[in-house]
Amino acid sequence: MSIVIEIFSWLFIETIVGFIFYSTGCLLLKVLTFGKFEIEFKDLTAYKGHKSTKVNLACLLGIVFYVFIIILIATLNN
Repeated sequence: MSIVIEIFSWLFIETIVGFIFYSTGCLLLKVLTFGKFEIEFKDLTAYKGHKSTKVNLACLLGIVFYVFIIILIATLNN
């Protein structure tokens, strides 16, 4: 029973974190393209239903942004 709960909790966490990365990537694309990038999905249910190449690229940009922030903070603290 514990394994089932753990699997569902990790799936829930993966969905939420993925949506946060996607939202950050879309926001960055919208800022960098001066508003020309159109955000396809505005809520979590639409995000879960349509994972495409654009979503993966936006998620990758969001992940890179957060990794850059972590590296910047670590560099400035040393």
